[in-house]
Amino acid sequence: MNEQPKIRGAPGDTLCCILSHSVLAPSPLNTQPWAVTTRGDHTLDLFLETTRLLPHIDPTSRQACISCGAFIENLDIAAREVGLRTDIALFPSTWPGAIISPDQPVAEIEFTHDSGIAVDPLFSWIKVRHTNRRIFTKELIPSEVLSALAEASDEPYTTFGFSADSTFRQELVELITRATEITLTDGNRFSEIVSYVRILRTSGNTYPDGYGTRDIGLHGIHGWLLYLPLRVVPERLKNDYAGGLLVRLVRKQAESAAAWGWIATKGNSRHDQVRAGRAYERVHLTAASVGLSLQPMTHILESYQGMEEVYGRFLNLIGIPDTHTVQVLFRLGYSDPETRRARRPVKDLFRSMH
Repeated sequence: MNEQPKIRGAPGDTLCCILSHSVLAPSPLNTQPWAVTTRGDHTLDLFLETTRLLPHIDPTSRQACISCGAFIENLDIAAREVGLRTDIALFPSTWPGAIISPDQPVAEIEFTHDSGIAVDPLFSWIKVRHTNRRIFTKELIPSEVLSALAEASDEPYTTFGFSADSTFRQELVELITRATEITLTDGNRFSEIVSYVRILRTSGNTYPDGYGTRDIGLHGIHGWLLYLPLRVVPERLKNDYAGGLLVRLVRKQAESAAAWGWIATKGNSRHDQVRAGRAYERVHLTAASVGLSLQPMTHILESYQGMEEVYGRFLNLIGIPDTHTVQVLFRLGYSDPETRRARRPVKDLFRSMH
């Protein structure tokens, strides 16, 4: 592994190298809602960074907790690569409630040197894995590949489901489209989305979070045909057109899925959410290892007003009782690779101690 620069207040190059892989985890709208502190030379505490949460899109911070699980999975894999074993305790200070205090650690991670620890073959794919929002090809996914994804993780209390059935896919497209329309009818949610999905900004500035037009699939001839009217419509109509553009784009993305997958938990505790995130990251890393593209599509899973009927129809479609919670829904298929989204520098992870 390449050596990383030392970080003041952190225990040297090794931790910096581990965290440089941890931050490559997915997060809602690429917000990267993580912060860490260190205690001594061997213990790291992971927190939710409240300034990077999405109070309207992710009002319960469920997606943020899932992203913490993905962060932890990358961290554990990267630690193994340098001969460190991790002892991970979720929410060590108290049982988490509906609101997570910014001072309440999501996880306490203790590192122990272990020369005999097995490395994880998925490590090689951490820097390759990325969310692909392109339109997928019509190529079918072999059943053995879907089986490999289903076996990618044995995270406790989580269940997996996959379907490539054409009728199933057609029904889910309609539900996904309707869920997106419901999401965007709320002004606060719309504003929060376009603050990170920057289709209304013409500046060439780059950002360490969120997405640009190219990142969400608005490139090439087809993408520009969709996007061009937004550049010329009167200012008062831009929001309406942007909302319609996002709905059309989501529908085209959903229609191109060769298969769908989901991760569910029997409950919906914070522990369930973090564990689902760890399981999801392993599935996505495994998909990357076999050349498969993946994109979460999660609006349908949120408890927004008006989403109840759509979510209920979705549960019936996938055959899961309403006593369970679907934590992640994702489309699968083949596509040209995308570039990885930007990440904040590792040094920005560290929370100041007062």
